[in-house]
Amino acid sequence: MTSLPKRELDFHTGDEVAAEIERLRRQGYSRTKNWNLTQICEHLTYTMRGGIEGFGFRLPWILRATIIKWIFRRILRTRKMSSGPTIKRLKPNTQLGADDDAIIDQCIEVIGQAEQYDGSFDDYPFLDNLKADEWRQFMWLHAAHHLGFLIPNSKKNTHT
Repeated sequence: MTSLPKRELDFHTGDEVAAEIERLRRQGYSRTKNWNLTQICEHLTYTMRGGIEGFGFRLPWILRATIIKWIFRRILRTRKMSSGPTIKRLKPNTQLGADDDAIIDQCIEVIGQAEQYDGSFDDYPFLDNLKADEWRQFMWLHAAHHLGFLIPNSKKNTHT
């Protein structure tokens, strides 16, 4: 890990997220936190796939209608996400080590699916009345948050 500061990224499309993942894979990177690119991609895949296919749980209504709604709206408004604990089922299973191209490719594939998804979010565990465009922006901001902890080895074409 490095002591470099976290990068401030702001993605507006899935294509931007996928391009940054490919750039990090191609150029290499230094970590400023615990997860490598594979682990971040695994986590992003879990969260996007869960939004599309369902997570199999819902948080209590009072949380969805109050604090989580407030946090979600703040993230969309400021386009920034702060670090917090990751629930166990969304943590990567992959151990730290060399990056795994299959997991990274799977993430890029799910990003493409998320970009096109226009289905229901009625069972989304964290919010009620979620619109697909809001969910996508949240997914891209979530990706920017995590990918910001990886510093590309080359400063050329830095996406800031």
